[in-house]
Amino acid sequence: MKLFKKIIMLSTMTALFFSMSLAPASAATPNLSIDGSPVAISAAYGTPYIDSADRLQVPIRAVAEKLGAQVSWDDNSRTATLDGTIKIKVGSSEISTAYGTISMDTQAVIKDGRIYVPVRYVANALGYGITSADQNGVVSAHIITKVDLTVSAAASLKDALTEVKELYLQEKPNTKMTINFAGSGTLQQQIEQGANVDLFISAAAANMDALKNKDLLVNSSIKNLLGNKLVLIAPLGAKTPAGSFSIVTDASVKKIALGEPGTVPAGKYAEQVFTYLNILDQVKAKTVYGSDVKQVLNWVETGNVDAGVVYLTDAKISDKVTVIAAADGAAHNAIVYPAAVIKASKNYTASRDFVNFLTSGKAKAVFNKYGFDVL
Repeated sequence: MKLFKKIIMLSTMTALFFSMSLAPASAATPNLSIDGSPVAISAAYGTPYIDSADRLQVPIRAVAEKLGAQVSWDDNSRTATLDGTIKIKVGSSEISTAYGTISMDTQAVIKDGRIYVPVRYVANALGYGITSADQNGVVSAHIITKVDLTVSAAASLKDALTEVKELYLQEKPNTKMTINFAGSGTLQQQIEQGANVDLFISAAAANMDALKNKDLLVNSSIKNLLGNKLVLIAPLGAKTPAGSFSIVTDASVKKIALGEPGTVPAGKYAEQVFTYLNILDQVKAKTVYGSDVKQVLNWVETGNVDAGVVYLTDAKISDKVTVIAAADGAAHNAIVYPAAVIKASKNYTASRDFVNFLTSGKAKAVFNKYGFDVL
């Protein structure tokens, strides 16, 4: 009998040992951190867990509020709303945002009276990146809100985009952003040569297409944001007669400034207009070329040239020039400002979030103020 009891006890201990050693890694309590700092979630909010597909499921309110978002709940529609625009409905595999829909590989569920989705989708919906790891059976997720973004943008966007940037940083205070403004062709060349850039905003589709053809962009991120108009300007008070672009052939116009057409889209558009009017050769004889539209604008403001071709948005911010003609839209390619995330960027989510912000109501109000057409 004693021998029998020993065998039973030994069998029980052996089974217990194997059941412990064969327990799935997902049984361990997952770790969550934000910018390297561990996040403790009160039991009152619910308990994170690893589901059968090894996804870290978290109670939405707990994580969203840790990230500074306001959360509300509509019991009738069984929908949680984050910051007034992000909607997560129980049973749905989609998260609705002001900028589009985020598709999940699972559905939002109710557990112990709280709504759960995988943590990466909560972070992404709020514009933050996330990394994860599984070490020694413990799953860890790290949300990243502190990001250094580098944006290369067309010079004609300088005033408006600088203002939009400040509005964005009010919402994402942990983000640092550097914007390099130059001619779109110059910026394109820098990206082709390996410049450290996260996001490119061009003043022409051609520059974006060139990068796309070289497989340097995240193609799914390409978005047409803005439109503009081309105008002929003269120094304020000048006696240059108003009319059409063909006025530049007048004897009163001895020198005209254009952007370098190889690197400055405004210069390329201008040449298209003069070609359309059959006066390009006459214009070239009078032309000096600037490195971007801001330089062209400055030359006209200071009276160093008698006329110049810039965007309407450039002319609107200056009280030292007058618009003497607007280009016929049929005379040049459509002026479109596309944006795209650079494939080599390590900050895809943050870059995409800023692009999304550029289509928000706050950003649109700024672009409209400066004279851009919001697409």
